[in-house]
Amino acid sequence: MQIIIAAIVLVAFIAWIVVKNDEMSGLGRNVKAGTLRHPHGKLVRAKATTVIPEEAPLANRIKRSMPFISSVAIIAVCVVLYVCDFTVLGHSSSQLLATLSSTGIVALIIAAEATLRAPEAARTFWTYVYALVAGVICALVVWEVVAAAASMSFNQESTLLVYGIVTCICYMLGSGACVALLPSKVTFERTFEDGAKRSITVSTRSAAYSAYVAMMMGASPTKED
Repeated sequence: MQIIIAAIVLVAFIAWIVVKNDEMSGLGRNVKAGTLRHPHGKLVRAKATTVIPEEAPLANRIKRSMPFISSVAIIAVCVVLYVCDFTVLGHSSSQLLATLSSTGIVALIIAAEATLRAPEAARTFWTYVYALVAGVICALVVWEVVAAAASMSFNQESTLLVYGIVTCICYMLGSGACVALLPSKVTFERTFEDGAKRSITVSTRSAAYSAYVAMMMGASPTKED
């Protein structure tokens, strides 16, 4: 699990750097064409190609973003395996249940549903990464608090069942809340000084969004990220 978490954090960090570099391409006071950050030179025009969606109440966004289907399905599988542990499969299946509960595949599936529940413009790979990281962090924080108490309160088989159910719920809450709290996305078409045109989708809370809007209104974007 530690290796999976480290890989997720690393991917998220690299993704953030790549996205920010692209967002701020052509912006700033000292723009030099041909550099890694400014391959096409200065940005000369920006045009919004999508409208800013109306902000729904937070409670509605959370309800819409929660990945209930995959979470309930995985919990049902955990319960069935727990029952079969005594009636069909025997005690050895407890190891299988523990593996199912802790595998990263569960987090991947739940984060995928949360991403699909996001508004269409926000259904991006980066939203998926954020939802995945949030779900894993939520599960880790909760288990840091309750793991010791659960170990004392339940026998081995019950602990494995509780672990599976609580982990799924944490993934659901973390991923769903993350998607609900993400800002709206707007797509812009950018034109650079060398004539290149590139589309990009940015957050309404980003510095790039403010610079693009300022350019559309006639101001000169000089803000550096």
